[in-house]
Amino acid sequence: MYKKDPDELDEFVVGDLLAARAKSHRSACFLEFRDSSFTFGEVDEQVDQVVCGLTAAGVCPGDHVAVMLPNRPEMVFAMFALARLGAVAVPVNTAHRGEVLRQVVGGAHCTTLIIDDAYVSRLVPVAEQLPYLRRVVVAGARPGAPGEEATRVAKIPAFDWASLLVHGTEPATRRVTFADLLAIMYTSGSTGPAKGAMVPHALALACAQDVRGFVNPQGKKLYCPLPLFHAAALWDGVFSALLGGSAIAIVERFSASRFWDDVRRFEAKVALSVFAMLPILLNRPPSPSDRDHPLEVFYTGKSALDSAFSRRFGVRSVEAYTSTEGGVPLASPFGRWREGSCGKANDKRFDVAVVDEWDREVPIGSAGELVLRPKQPYVITTGYYERFDATARAFRNMWFHTGDRVRQDADGYFYFVDRMADGIRRRGENISAFDIELEVNTHPGVEECAVIAVPAEVGEDDVKLVVVTRPPAKLTHDEVIDFCRVKLPGFMVPRYVEFVPELPRTPTDKIAKHELRAAGDRGLTSQTWDRERRAFVPLAAELAREPA
Repeated sequence: MYKKDPDELDEFVVGDLLAARAKSHRSACFLEFRDSSFTFGEVDEQVDQVVCGLTAAGVCPGDHVAVMLPNRPEMVFAMFALARLGAVAVPVNTAHRGEVLRQVVGGAHCTTLIIDDAYVSRLVPVAEQLPYLRRVVVAGARPGAPGEEATRVAKIPAFDWASLLVHGTEPATRRVTFADLLAIMYTSGSTGPAKGAMVPHALALACAQDVRGFVNPQGKKLYCPLPLFHAAALWDGVFSALLGGSAIAIVERFSASRFWDDVRRFEAKVALSVFAMLPILLNRPPSPSDRDHPLEVFYTGKSALDSAFSRRFGVRSVEAYTSTEGGVPLASPFGRWREGSCGKANDKRFDVAVVDEWDREVPIGSAGELVLRPKQPYVITTGYYERFDATARAFRNMWFHTGDRVRQDADGYFYFVDRMADGIRRRGENISAFDIELEVNTHPGVEECAVIAVPAEVGEDDVKLVVVTRPPAKLTHDEVIDFCRVKLPGFMVPRYVEFVPELPRTPTDKIAKHELRAAGDRGLTSQTWDRERRAFVPLAAELAREPA
């Protein structure tokens, strides 16, 4: 049952938690944007209005509602309102269009879509393939905007977000429990189409509570440049601020040129990030103001760059292991961080093991797959929506299989090695794609990179490096290889290098390595440079190589 003190919740329910914080911290600032801010009380009132408006529009408890909004107040209000109503939110990447948009909105059986006016025109090509969609709620609409015509063409009833807020209709009442679905969150799909992880209220708020405890126990102001359709921004950011009774500053997107100015402007103490942000910030020209900021913690995953970041910016880069499916199974107790480590087992919530391909535990120091077992109910995904095969594979042998390879040291600290799909076996050596990417990303002329395994001419794998350069740099293949020779062991130096204008992305904006592996002849294209031949790889028809 819900307890009066949100810090002592046994059964996490988002809507009740917001109501409790609105009573205890009513006038305290909760949300800050570039041009607006809201107290806990104001957010609670706005959410009640949205709940009433959605009810008047026909949204019912249990409905699946897609939400395709940028980092604006309406996105936060919508997510809280759906939680309070007892509906299931389906956050949608704002870059989605075409078949990917259809897969998420249609695949999750969404009956309602809350969408920004700027994206409504994307509905037209896929509207006839969304048989469950009954209504569209358009935010940010302007009279005569293209979105109005798009909804008419799509033949889907449309409601204006602003008009919903004037309704006083009493919402349908249903007791929401910690075991009920809060959301269906689509995961990266780095090895294929994205899957919708079913997320109970308990999972999302357990994650938020753990982030608060491991990263921000004092409840200091957060800075969030991550998209709110991702769990990292919504759970680790908005929900952890809610639990801590603290403020969170939300900007539209990450900008390296604005990052430190934003931190200073919002007086943020903790920044949320993804790994790619660290090398980007480190590769910017040094400035006298590099340490002139209030930031104390830079929270990320898979960093291994803490020393360099601390030396330059005077702030710790704190790493943890998080996932949409399992929250925070690994993290370091606050202040007891080790560079390169994603922390210790969160043994309050999970049994954790490192196993081989037969799910047998491996010795300390050896690499294996990270697997989890929940100790508490509903703190892990209940499966992938309508993907029974994928659910069965992930939960085999009574363990949830993360698909990530890690190792554990004698002190109980874990270290990320690579995604299982990114493992490379070359001339008898096991290679982590992540380790190579980590080093190459430190080159000032590199914007980002990806490493994949390609079949070797005789057994096992060779290493291919795909690089996006940072303008105005004009790197050569030899310069990249020479850099790798200095930074990496000989067996890890890539054989193949290819420069590309951009890397393919998954629907959740991770690098789509399966597309890189599928390009050309098993990952080798006519633009791939071979350092052993010192020439570009011939076309696939001329390769005539045996498969690995």
